[in-house]
Amino acid sequence: MLMKIYLTLILVLLISSCAKKTHKIVPVVAKSSWLKTNDLYNHKSHNGEYLIHPFFDLVPFASRQDNSINFVMTTPAGARNKYKLDLRSGKMYRRHQFCDQKDVWKKYSGNIYRPPYTEGFVPRLLDQLGTPQKIIVFGKNRYFQDFELTPTRSQRVRVVGSVLQQYCKSFPCRGKNRWQSRLVLVAVNPFDPTFERIHHINQLRKIVDWPYVKTFIENSDGRHISGKEDTPAYRVIGNIGPKESLVNSISKGHLFKFKELKVLRNSCHKFYDHIWSSVEEIRKKKRLNKLGLSPKIAHIWDKKDALSGNVLSGEIEEVRKKDVIDTSIRTSDFSIYFKHFYKNYRKRFLTCQKFVRDTSINANKRRLWFFSYLTSFFNAERLGYIYSCSRQTWIENPMLANGKRMYGHKRNLANCTSRELDRSFDMSITVQTGLFRSFQEHNRYIEYDEGSGATHQKLYSWVRSTGDGYSCDRKRYEKVSLFPQDINWQSFGEKGMRKRTDIIQ
Repeated sequence: MLMKIYLTLILVLLISSCAKKTHKIVPVVAKSSWLKTNDLYNHKSHNGEYLIHPFFDLVPFASRQDNSINFVMTTPAGARNKYKLDLRSGKMYRRHQFCDQKDVWKKYSGNIYRPPYTEGFVPRLLDQLGTPQKIIVFGKNRYFQDFELTPTRSQRVRVVGSVLQQYCKSFPCRGKNRWQSRLVLVAVNPFDPTFERIHHINQLRKIVDWPYVKTFIENSDGRHISGKEDTPAYRVIGNIGPKESLVNSISKGHLFKFKELKVLRNSCHKFYDHIWSSVEEIRKKKRLNKLGLSPKIAHIWDKKDALSGNVLSGEIEEVRKKDVIDTSIRTSDFSIYFKHFYKNYRKRFLTCQKFVRDTSINANKRRLWFFSYLTSFFNAERLGYIYSCSRQTWIENPMLANGKRMYGHKRNLANCTSRELDRSFDMSITVQTGLFRSFQEHNRYIEYDEGSGATHQKLYSWVRSTGDGYSCDRKRYEKVSLFPQDINWQSFGEKGMRKRTDIIQ
């Protein structure tokens, strides 16, 4: 009798344990494709395997029938740090550390600290601003796959709506046109019993602390901390349903297709090779000139832009032989080459730099740092500066009422010599450093994301920052390096007068 009771208890416990078993989202594991290239462009893992790029190697598989979509986790609910993906390297880095603080808008009475939701992005989908489509997902952590600092998989969730997250560069930004908007998808984990019957954002708002959620979204990406008092940088408006949210995210954003990605990557690699071969030819001729030798004139073929139109429009075509212009560039002087490059290839270069890595640090360090400095020059221009060769310094280039800059970049470069341009690249780092230290919009070069709570990933990439953060995280941020101090621009200039009448033939 006792044995029978004992067996019955064991059976009840087994049934109970099975009933309580947590069912997690079934993951979609990525296969390496985007970074599966020649070793010149991308390095491999310690085991010699090609690395995963979570944005390009995974697919969203959006469904309008049940409003489901795949997403990649970047910051789990309750996390201590906020992480972000660098599109170019495919690596995650820490953006900032979360702190216990008050609402910058002074509307929410309580304190805000850690995220009440999981944050991530939709693979291959860019939003209206050209950044990975942001998504926040509600559900307990145990119903998700474990968080990875090096993401290799996506998880399927149900979209229940969206909100608009708006950014103000200089508060108070009076007038709606001064606020920059992006769509943020709101979703739930269908495996969490709390949210299994939630299909609309209005239902969600009734079962979560929505005032806290809204406040956290408005504070989680930071605030303006450059002044005496912190001021708001973000706000949340709108309440959009699931169907409209999913449709808008795809129709108003840009969803990369596989063929398009292949052409983009390969054409950018060819473009990078073309630039580097031209630069090396210039250096070679410079060395021969110093030795008193007369080098043969090298002809570097000038190819038409492989990325016709805007890369985000999907109008990318293969480079064919008929696209090669039957003319050549005489690489006699860097200033001549750079002016030609600036006029004809600047936009294409910036597009490639946003998505495609130019060089692996393990393959060619000189090439990697050349492209890093070249990008720094254009970053300084994008932030509203222009290099004055006559003054040999970067100066502010204000935006006029018609939306154009006060000084024209191409015209300003017309009389610059190689020696004067050399100084511009080195000083572009100084511009970024000044903006960085004053907590304004800037670009920071991350070699290795280090420190407690960091991802400890090698990026070797420029990352864009609005300069916003948390006052309580300020001391840690001030110790962060903007650019490696032991790296300098390799000069092209020579002593003596330069001919300014040289033309590209």
